[in-house]
Amino acid sequence: MDEKTLKKTTIFTVVNLVFYFLTLGVNYLGSSGFFNGQSQADISEKYTTLITPASFAFSIWGVIYSLLLITLIYFLVKRKDPNVSRLVLLISPLFIASSVFNMGWIVAFSYELMGVSTLLILAMLFSLLFIVERIYKNRFDFPSTLAGLSFTLYGSWVFIASIVNISVFLVQLEWDGFGISDSIWTMIVLGIAVAFVLLYLVRFKNAAFPIPIAWAFFAIYSAYASGELDPAMSTAIQVILLTGIGIFLVAVVWVFVKNGKALFPKHGG
Repeated sequence: MDEKTLKKTTIFTVVNLVFYFLTLGVNYLGSSGFFNGQSQADISEKYTTLITPASFAFSIWGVIYSLLLITLIYFLVKRKDPNVSRLVLLISPLFIASSVFNMGWIVAFSYELMGVSTLLILAMLFSLLFIVERIYKNRFDFPSTLAGLSFTLYGSWVFIASIVNISVFLVQLEWDGFGISDSIWTMIVLGIAVAFVLLYLVRFKNAAFPIPIAWAFFAIYSAYASGELDPAMSTAIQVILLTGIGIFLVAVVWVFVKNGKALFPKHGG
């Protein structure tokens, strides 16, 4: 590796960590009500939808941010490795962009700018999915398991968060659903989520992708079971949620085994 490449890699590894901690800080401020005197939980309660998960669901952020930190530190420590360097250069601009979108989303959501927050969370989602795609396509050249797992869990959780954010935006707009009942729309949305996950697995064969979505489905199911969400609409929705969880768990095991007990396929694909 030449000196210029090493310097560029070093800069990116440091900048990645800076944006990581900035994002963590803004998320902390958001959850503490620093922006507009409201936390994300307060706003979610204000604009409750039929797919609002139980509060324990958000504990997954601790896992996601911990794995991200380990990954970014690994990048910094191993930056002189040519393979690690190429991976850093490949995904860092997208990670920095996702961090900016993440921070912007926190502020917009806190000020109840739901249209803006929807655009920002979708931008964050696509940034993360592009990162995972780049890792997948170059998995035979770069060390992919740690980074792949970290960004897969991050992107997958943001996928389900995007669906919830869009639902909140529609609640704020008082959208009538073209006359279709809320419960029917909820079942349609959940069905679309299951279909998207299965199509994603066919395309990228990423064994970890369904895990956060299964967790989200379980948290939504728990919200119905505990009475947090309207029990009058719960039966059919809970059946779909439980069915989705079963499909996701089977898919995780199936893809993992088909991949040769790995996150991504070890050959071809």
